Amino acid sequence: MVVMLVTTAIALASAGAALMYTDLRDNRAAWAEDLRTEASILALGVTPALSFNDRQYAQRSLDALQARDSIRAAAIYAPDGSLFAQYARADQPEPPARRPRLPGDSGLYIDGERVLVLKPVVQGSEMLGTIYLRAQYDLSGRVRAYLNVLGAVMIVGLIAALLASSWLHRVVTRPMESMAAVAQVIIDRRDYSFRAEKTTDDEVGVVIDAFNKMLDEVQSHARALETSEKLYRAIGESINYGVWVTDAAGRAIYISDSFLKLVGLTMQQAANDGWGSVLHPDDINDTLLAWKETARTGNMWYREHRFMGVDGRYHFILAQGVPIRDEHGVIQRWAGINLDISRLKNTERALLEADRRKDEFLATLAHELRNPLAPIRNAVRILDSDAADDRQRKWGREVIARQVQRMSLLLDDLLDVSRITRGQLELKKDYVDLKSIVGIAVETARPLLDAKHHKLVVQLPPENVRLEADPLRLSQVIGNLLTNAAKYTDPEGQITLTARVENAELVIAIRDNGIGLTQESLPGLFTMFSQVNSAIDRAEGGLGIGLALVKGLVSLHGGRVEVRSDGLGRGSEFIVHLPHRVLASARALSRDESTGAANASVVRRGRILVADDNRDAAESLALVLRFSGYEVFIAFSGTEALEIGQRERPRAAIIDIGMPGMSGHEVARRMRLEAWGRNAALIALTGWGQEQDKQAAKAAGFDEHLTKPVDPDDVEHVLDELLGDKPGSDASDYPDSQLNS
Repeated sequence: MVVMLVTTAIALASAGAALMYTDLRDNRAAWAEDLRTEASILALGVTPALSFNDRQYAQRSLDALQARDSIRAAAIYAPDGSLFAQYARADQPEPPARRPRLPGDSGLYIDGERVLVLKPVVQGSEMLGTIYLRAQYDLSGRVRAYLNVLGAVMIVGLIAALLASSWLHRVVTRPMESMAAVAQVIIDRRDYSFRAEKTTDDEVGVVIDAFNKMLDEVQSHARALETSEKLYRAIGESINYGVWVTDAAGRAIYISDSFLKLVGLTMQQAANDGWGSVLHPDDINDTLLAWKETARTGNMWYREHRFMGVDGRYHFILAQGVPIRDEHGVIQRWAGINLDISRLKNTERALLEADRRKDEFLATLAHELRNPLAPIRNAVRILDSDAADDRQRKWGREVIARQVQRMSLLLDDLLDVSRITRGQLELKKDYVDLKSIVGIAVETARPLLDAKHHKLVVQLPPENVRLEADPLRLSQVIGNLLTNAAKYTDPEGQITLTARVENAELVIAIRDNGIGLTQESLPGLFTMFSQVNSAIDRAEGGLGIGLALVKGLVSLHGGRVEVRSDGLGRGSEFIVHLPHRVLASARALSRDESTGAANASVVRRGRILVADDNRDAAESLALVLRFSGYEVFIAFSGTEALEIGQRERPRAAIIDIGMPGMSGHEVARRMRLEAWGRNAALIALTGWGQEQDKQAAKAAGFDEHLTKPVDPDDVEHVLDELLGDKPGSDASDYPDSQLNS
């Protein structure tokens, strides 16, 4: 019996001690490797922060360690040992103010439950700083748990052996062999998923349960380590495009899924040097040779290269990597990250292109502004000369006037483009014939057309097309396109201007048989300061902003402009599309034809718009005005007032200032920008009657300011005075001379 008890005790103690020793030994190694890996990854992440002295980014990298419960404190030290950034949990002491020294040269120190790691951050041969990590692991708790379980196992085993020596011996033999076998498998395979077989529910069964429970705890710890590994992988995948690991010779053994999905490779295809197959042809040889040299020397890996993605485009990648060494300094593996720098590269190219175009524009601007100065200087010299006669002095003054006008036009175009870019150019719409717009544009381009003996063909619709647009700006659009065509067409060329109403929009096309355009030059033709290289020697002055100005002015009218060309030497065609709302004929002229006689008998005094969010006030005032012979339309909001005004074109509008959403001031300002509202009588109706309120109404475009409550007789009196001086706002009320001006 004593032998049985001693044997049982020795067996249980030996098995428990072996498991505890193995687990604690593995745990210590796992803790050390875990913390070193964490330091390596952190070193990769903070390399840019140390390179650019970005403390905020470094602090965010340290704060991310909150996800690791075992890490109690961390710090980043500058090369001089000063503290760069730090992190400590609330109940833990802060890291040392200066970089500490650890016993030995491994950068790792284990003191019971505490593990310290120092990891240098090196870029090339430059020491950027040091990573300091302090972790706390519950070693004593694990030992106590093992001892408790082992004590329970031994007590139960000894009691069972004491009570039934021979019978218990037969019963215990099989469970003990099972436990020993499981312990041996665990030691050999390091697989804690195996369990001892339970055959009875007696004391031996309790021992088996206790043994298996101990294994459960060990497996739980292994799963925690696996979870930690998954966390590292998740952190890596959060970086575009992930992390990579190679063996000591530089052969890839792990690459993040995000990178593999980008290039369309499997891990097996990308292993070793397979990732080089998707490099840009110009980068393959240099990149692979540089990587092999880095793996040989052990220097830090830092390189930009391009990878072909599954989308058919090359992506710029910045790869960074560092060697992972053992305690003897021998490289075991390499770990690194792939950073997506495509946006940075695209921005860099855009900035370089913008800088180039800016330099070209400044050179062109200087050239265009200097050109008029020479004849002006010569003309001044002639005016100052006593030898000049009156005819010559007159000629000198004309030269100065022409050159000043040329400079003025250049500056006007530049200012117009600037206003459009900043959204400060407002259209002044009016009713005008298409024929008059085209006539003004042709006269603007006529000097250049005649100088180069071009044949101009103008084809307009046979019917009179009435427009509601800004006459000056629309003629400027057509004039710029005609001038552009004349510049880039050889002498005695042909230019055709056609206009037609098509698909409920106005289409204006200017086609020439000039030098034409390449397909590569078409996308950027309407950008600021655009100059086609093949046409620079054919241009006759200009800042390269004419087409940008055309696009901006057409967009303000709600339209678009496009360009077509069959290639160099085959001419080009610029087409302006203006929306249906620019056409005024269908709304203004049809109204005059269908309702002119009826309105003469029903509407004796014109149309009036009343806008007030107070329905009773609006409807009662409208009824009073109808009794006086006016045709009245009612709006209960600013938006509705603009819609009714656009549709009905009233001669006068009585507008409440305090409407919600859009105030009366804003309604008046918008009405004054429309052709139908430019000459309409606008009356402000408000409860605010101080002098500053009247000035604000006048600044917004109101003709009169009335304070509530207003006498209807006063309203009619004001209407009589204002409408007596203003023309009607229907299209038919404007004289032809005004429309064509």
